[in-house]
Formats: sequence, C-alpha cells, structure tokens
Amino acid sequence: MNDATRAATSVGAAKGSPSQPSARLAIQGRNLAVRLCVLLKTARVHDVGNAAFQGPLAGFIDTIDQMWTAEGDFKILSVGEFLYVNQHRLKVDASSYPSYQYLIDEFRARGLGGFAFTGKLTPPEVKKFVRLFLDVDTKAAEPFDEFSTSLTKLSVERIVPLRTVVPVVGQVGSEEVRDSRKVAKRTFYRAIESARTVMLSARDRRPIDLRKAKRAVQGIVDLILEEEFSVLGLTALKNHDEYTFQHCVNVSILAIALGQRLGLPKRLLGDLGVAAILHDLGKAAVPSWVLNKSGRLDTDEWNVMNDHPIQGVKMIAKMRGLNELALRSMIVAFQHHLNYDKSGYPRLEGCEDQCLFSRIVAVVDCFDAMTAHRAYRRHAFTPYESLHMMITENVEKFDPIILKAFIHTVGMYPAGTVVLLDTNEIGIVVEPSPHDIFRPKVKLLRDRERRPVEGGVVDLNARDEKNGAYVASVVSALNPEEYDINVAEALS
Repeated sequence: MNDATRAATSVGAAKGSPSQPSARLAIQGRNLAVRLCVLLKTARVHDVGNAAFQGPLAGFIDTIDQMWTAEGDFKILSVGEFLYVNQHRLKVDASSYPSYQYLIDEFRARGLGGFAFTGKLTPPEVKKFVRLFLDVDTKAAEPFDEFSTSLTKLSVERIVPLRTVVPVVGQVGSEEVRDSRKVAKRTFYRAIESARTVMLSARDRRPIDLRKAKRAVQGIVDLILEEEFSVLGLTALKNHDEYTFQHCVNVSILAIALGQRLGLPKRLLGDLGVAAILHDLGKAAVPSWVLNKSGRLDTDEWNVMNDHPIQGVKMIAKMRGLNELALRSMIVAFQHHLNYDKSGYPRLEGCEDQCLFSRIVAVVDCFDAMTAHRAYRRHAFTPYESLHMMITENVEKFDPIILKAFIHTVGMYPAGTVVLLDTNEIGIVVEPSPHDIFRPKVKLLRDRERRPVEGGVVDLNARDEKNGAYVASVVSALNPEEYDINVAEALS
C-alpha cells in the first residue's frame, strides 16, 4: 500500500493527534473522577459530618494528595462529552461511564468546565467545597459566578472552579465531539448502564422501569439506520466484570443490525432491541456462584441454570402494563435457548416453533457468548472462530436464513478479528462492510516488519486510483495472543 493510498483510505492517523496519557495519569485520573463522583453522591444522602461521609472524604483527599505530589497543579475538565486530566482524555469503559457522565452533567448544570487543584487539601476545606457545590442554584442566571464567589468567601483556595470549555476547531476534544463514532460509543455505554439498572432491579425484586431501556435501544436503532456500523465494533470490547450487562447490550445491538438486514421497520427494530436486552433477565434469579463457576455444573446446578428462561418470563410478567412489547419480550426470554431443531431448553411437549425475534436473538446470543471470556472456559473463541463454528458445527441449531443474514451483517471477519493483509501488515477489524462480507474496515496494528504502529483505519473496499486494484485484502484470520495483541486495547 503506497503512502498516497494510505493517506486517502486511512481514518484517525491525522497529524497532531493528542499523545496517549501515561499509565499512571490514566489510572489516577480515573480514580479521581470516581472518587469525586462517590463523594458528591454520598453528600446528597448524608451530611458531611456523618460517619458515612468520612470514608469517601478520606479517599478523595488521598487521591488529590497523590496526584498533586506526582504532577503538581493539575486540572480535571469536562470538554464536550469527555473528561480530561490536564490534556489527557480519560478513556471510557462500561464501569467508568456512570461516574464520568454524572460529573459531566453536574458540571454542566453549574456552568463549570471543571476544577484546578493547586495543593493538598484538608477535610474542612473539602467539606465546605461539597456543601457549596450541592447548594448551587442551577437555575440561576450565572450559577458559576455564585459558586465561585461562595468558595472565595469561605477561603476554599486550593480548589479553583473553571468555566465551561466550549470545543472549537483545533481545541482538545473537538474531534471527539464531531466524530460520529464517539456518539456510537456514548450510546453503547448508556445502554449498558440501562441494562445494569434493569438487571439489578430484577435481582432485588424492585419494579423494573423499561423507559431507560427503550431510550437506550432507540439510540442504537438510530445509529444502525444511519449506517453507523462502528457500533457493531463495540460489541467486541469484552469486560469480564460487566459481562452480564454488556452481553445483553451486545445481543441487542447485533439483533437490531440483523433485523435491519432482514428488512424490519423501525418500530419492530425497537421492540426487537428491548426484547434482546431482556432475553437473559431470568439470570438475575440464578446465584452468582452458579453463573461464575469455573468447573462443570452438576445436575442440580444445570437445572437452576436451565430454569432462567422461565424465570425471565415471570419477571417480565410482573412489569406494569402488559403491552405488546412485554409479550414479545416474554416469548423471546422463553424461546431463545429452544434451538431451531428444538434440541435446547426448556424441554416441553408440543412446543411451538421459535418466533422470528427468538430466532434472531438465538443466533446473536450464541455468537456473543462464544466470544466472551467465561470462568468455565479457558480461552474465548475469536469472532472468526465463533462464526466458523456456528456455520460448520452447530448449523442445525439455527434458522439457516437468519444465520446467512447474520453473516452478511457482521461479515466473514467480524469486528475484533485480527487479520493478516496481503500487504503483509496486521490489523484488527473494527467495522463490517455493508457491501462485501470479505472487505471490512481494518485498523493497522503491525507493519510489514511486525513493528507496532499507530495506524489508521483502512477500508478494504477502497481501490487504488491508478490501477483500480483493491488497496488491500485479507489473507487469513490470526490468533491475537500469538502476536501479543490485546484486542480490547486495540479497539479502544
């Protein structure tokens, strides 16, 4: 691939992009954001003099102490939809998203861009800061001025409020704000947070509010209909700690994309996405030690696990207002493990065939589960291996038409697959092509000499302007471990 072609077909390798944060600052910045979020949330429930506030208070002060000792004066800033520590953007993942979004929303309500920390803090100073922060009248004409003046009056000098940063061309974060892929990532993490809320409500026997799930799913539907297929690439990001919630969202995303390929209208895509998020709701009734057992399940444990479709139906049936969407979701929860040939579970005499939604969810559920790291499996299958096994070894379990449509949805090299190109470069698939299942978009990771590179994203559908030949093609799928490639880091 020549330099001119690479420049024409690459995305994200722009000159002057911000440097990656050091490992230390990335960890400390994440810790600071989470600690500040916990501190403020605790103060909303308990007075700053309450014993329950002292733990979050000590943790926050200790974090500031460590960062100031290592960095000197530093800032935490909200720019657009992202948090920064100095000039380093904090990476978002499923577990950090709720804390980051909380701070962004709270800062925005007060006209704040963030804070500068100019020294070590004392407990009385932080208590004053927290009280004043929560007491700000967010409906005032200038909430920032009110807050800043109050801090000065009470001699809070080492926490300096900063005005809202408005992203403009050339300013840090402006590319992220404009980039539709960042919108896809935010939609993805919001959906995970919604799935977490629903699952935990079911586990704790609290009323389940589907409004958040519906809103999250609608965002995914809009992205798919706008052909923002980078959202499919996010399903390859696997977080073991968030597996249950992320799996539900991955299944929803893949089901919506598959439904769109099958020609379902927007309303049904929304219903399909919600039913997919709820497909494993019954697992909230399965003990965690059964879900996370590293060895084989015994007969009693299998019986508990195999009962989760029925438990899911019961949980959905308890939701307020049994409408058509709830009924569809109950059917999917019950049928998604039946299999097309009825070899699955629950085993019932004279059971009806799987409905369309269930057949769709069955395919994408199996695919996503196979690619995840689970306690009972030594290694996760790569996306390419998972798809190959579904086509060759388990084909009778799936509706053949649905399975074929799924291949055309994710491609023969699904997102997260590490591939060797005919240029002798190595990359990772980040997005399928809607036109050719063999020509996805690939992010370059290794050059011809196998040296790590910060490559751009190459569209394998692109052709050389001079001879009309494809700029590159996939030769084979590779095992990422053999090339010391961390899939999650490469995709993020």
